[in-house]
Amino acid sequence: MKKQTMKIPSAYLPVMPYLVLDKAPEFLDYVKKVFGAAEQMIVPGDEGRGIMHGEIKIHDAVIMFAGSTETWQQKTAGMFLFVENLERVYNAAIEQGGTSLQKPEQKEYGYSAGFEDPFGNQWWITQG
Repeated sequence: MKKQTMKIPSAYLPVMPYLVLDKAPEFLDYVKKVFGAAEQMIVPGDEGRGIMHGEIKIHDAVIMFAGSTETWQQKTAGMFLFVENLERVYNAAIEQGGTSLQKPEQKEYGYSAGFEDPFGNQWWITQG
């Protein structure tokens, strides 16, 4: 039997978070300001949904998201990211309405911090 290889499109990774959010357009604005995220794809939704499907890139990482509906309720997540400038990202996250979970400090695994965004997602960041 011949082994098949996966055909993952070049703009994607084998595993990507998919968030369903009550305020998807506001989330998009937040991640642009905090992480410098780039839009990879935004598919507008119907009235009241805002975004039917969205994709952002933070460095090489892709995060997919969509606006919630009565059928598809909000599903948040916890994510870990390596960042170049931890202080800038952490401060921007708090200034944009995030809540601190862990102030920046040196840990055995690196300079790290944590925060929750206004949409219920937890972000754990370590300076790379």
